[in-house]
Amino acid sequence: MTILALNLMLGPLILVLAFLYKRFPPKKINHIYGYRTPRSMKSQEAWDCANRYSSNALVVMAVLICFVQAVLWSLLPPNDAILWTTGVLVVGVIAVIPLTEVHLKKSGF
Repeated sequence: MTILALNLMLGPLILVLAFLYKRFPPKKINHIYGYRTPRSMKSQEAWDCANRYSSNALVVMAVLICFVQAVLWSLLPPNDAILWTTGVLVVGVIAVIPLTEVHLKKSGF
């Protein structure tokens, strides 16, 4: 399998994982599965709020990543497209963390 195909599969893979995370959220605070930060693990209410918000944010981010991948692959040469789509992918997934933390803070947790 080429690097091109693998790169193109990352956006849809994250989208599938985001839907699974949304469909099967962690029920109780744990150290294995879910959105795990000190703020989100302070209480069960904060845990539920953080996991609900981060799963929704991850779905939105994954859809945006897939869209950006399609646009960049159609406009750029393959090597440039790989570089840019990988950057967008990393930034998009990491952006879920500060977005969720801000949401938790606004929610009073």
